Amino acid sequence: MMKRLFACLLCLAMLACVPTPEQEFVVNKSEIDQQSVLTQTAAPDGEAQCPIAERIGAPAQWTEETFTRKVPYDTLTIEIDATVHVPDVSHVGVYTATLDVPFSEAQQKGLILKYLGDERPFVIKPDQAYWRKWQYEEGIREIQRDMEKHSLEEDQTMRDIMLQSDNENLETEMESYRSAPEDWTHCEWDGAVAAGRGENANTLMLYANTGVFAHYRSLVITADVFGYDDESKPVLEAEPNLIHVGSRSPIRMEPGTDAERAACEAAKQEVDAFGVGTFEVLRVMKAKKGRFDTEADAAEQNCYFVVLKLCVDGLPVYDFQAWHGNDNIMSQVYSEGLYAEPDYGVYMPSQTGAKVGVRDGEVAMVHIQGMQKFGDCINPDAQLLPFEQIAEIFREQIGYHYFTGDPDHPDSGKGETLHITDVYLSMLRIRKKDAPEEFLFVPVWDFVGYMESKSTVYDAEDLERLKVWASSLSYLTINAIDGSIIDREQGY
Repeated sequence: MMKRLFACLLCLAMLACVPTPEQEFVVNKSEIDQQSVLTQTAAPDGEAQCPIAERIGAPAQWTEETFTRKVPYDTLTIEIDATVHVPDVSHVGVYTATLDVPFSEAQQKGLILKYLGDERPFVIKPDQAYWRKWQYEEGIREIQRDMEKHSLEEDQTMRDIMLQSDNENLETEMESYRSAPEDWTHCEWDGAVAAGRGENANTLMLYANTGVFAHYRSLVITADVFGYDDESKPVLEAEPNLIHVGSRSPIRMEPGTDAERAACEAAKQEVDAFGVGTFEVLRVMKAKKGRFDTEADAAEQNCYFVVLKLCVDGLPVYDFQAWHGNDNIMSQVYSEGLYAEPDYGVYMPSQTGAKVGVRDGEVAMVHIQGMQKFGDCINPDAQLLPFEQIAEIFREQIGYHYFTGDPDHPDSGKGETLHITDVYLSMLRIRKKDAPEEFLFVPVWDFVGYMESKSTVYDAEDLERLKVWASSLSYLTINAIDGSIIDREQGY
């Protein structure tokens, strides 16, 4: 997956804050001594280092003239008018990590005591379904509310389509309700805790009573996940402005009220206390729907959903989804041997993030995904490539990583336009190709935007939805240290 790089640093070295490297970066990634590159330290700038953005010449806004690249079966048009997001830090390091369970036995028992209390936890009978009748009842009520709204749809065709879908969903939910248990059969917990490494780690899943029938507090620990939920105090994700913002998206939504700020502070303190890194709040949303009898009840709840991201040396760790284009076109490209098909057989866990539910000022739900154990700091102040060199790598490489067009009518003009709207400098956990359970945290650049088809006409609302939906997609990920291309799905 590693592509060609450019041979030398560009004229940005003339900037006062850009250090002159002691050696050139060679063209072929396979020729690079990776350990040497990772340990190459940025030249000091007096006693105080200047900000990273200044040091590498990163602009606040990056605009390019429209250009094209030949891709399989067609031509891709690229338009760049992007905000460049560089955290206000003066240095960034490189770290090792493993996927061992991040909590010791004593820590796990402490978490059980904290979240489940003194009452002895239990496990459920393994052959029983997770959901019980009361959970399906809530789903049924939500579908019925949807049916009431859809019955008021003015367009008859749309009304019929939506109601048909609602009825199918209702029948499925009713069938599940009929076969679900009233409650679980409880089994005594044997006192074992989660242990192991990577995919083979044991899972600890425990429950404790809440005092409300069929509602429990639950706790889950694996090698890379911690989860806690108090079912008697549910907090579910909202959909602000009817446009869904996925958990992978870097879109920020700043708290606007004292209650939201208090929820964010409670969420951050809760997650930071785990000792698995420092987190920053990305957004907070007031719950507007979920496990409530009516929407009015939901609106009155002092109930918030907070999304946080791990930060390493001040750089956030995003979990962008890699995007290469239409799956059918990708399959055609691989089958015709135009590109070697990647091997996605190795387990690559999600990048670290957290979700916290705060209800009436108290944490009711915590979910941390993609945890790891940090190891050594290989380099506390890595030398990053100048931004102009990263931009040049993007201009060359983007055509090799996106597949579009019509195999039956090559160069038909039915291609797409890639709009790059944001560029992010962040941290990424990558694995070692030949040692999939060993990881490095390295700084990377991600190029984010949206793809606009030339054969589709978008109205303003549809275009806005497309932009928000695509905000979690990275069209290219470039190692900020050596300029190599990283496939987020492969993990290196």
